[in-house]
Amino acid sequence: MSLRTRIIFGFGLGLGYVLGTRAGRDRYLQLKEKADELWHDPRAVKAREDAARYAREQAPVLRDAAIDAAEKTRDAVKGTAVKTAEAAESFGKRTADVATKTATKTVDATREAYEKSADAAKHSAERTADAAKGVAHRVTDTVEDVQKQIDGATDDLKERRDRALRTAAESRDDALAAFDDDEDED
Repeated sequence: MSLRTRIIFGFGLGLGYVLGTRAGRDRYLQLKEKADELWHDPRAVKAREDAARYAREQAPVLRDAAIDAAEKTRDAVKGTAVKTAEAAESFGKRTADVATKTATKTVDATREAYEKSADAAKHSAERTADAAKGVAHRVTDTVEDVQKQIDGATDDLKERRDRALRTAAESRDDALAAFDDDEDED
């Protein structure tokens, strides 16, 4: 916030306070009366008259000085404007040259980075494909080994089942035979 804005805001705040309060009207009248006293004070009247007389006396001198300063300022501004335009043109040309060189270097670097990344991607893809083939071969071998182990375990379980069934059948036959013998004796 600028100083001018702050001053106007402060004045408005003070005026709002004075006019907005119940006692504000009385205070306003007091301030007005004091301002009138100061305005009509003989010292203030004399100071105003002296300032007006001084201004009338100095007006032609100040006018001539202002005209002279304006002419000098115009010439200085014109010279500065010409120099500024020349400097801007020179700077623009140098900036365009630098921008062109930078763009060329950027294009070259981008092209080189693209070629390197394409080569790296191709090499990576080849290595990945080779690794995938090796993994596929190992997985196939492992699956075949596991299948052989499962087949062997299945055959072993079938053989054990058959033995268990034969043993159970023999035990049943022995138990029935013993039961039949006990009934015959009775």
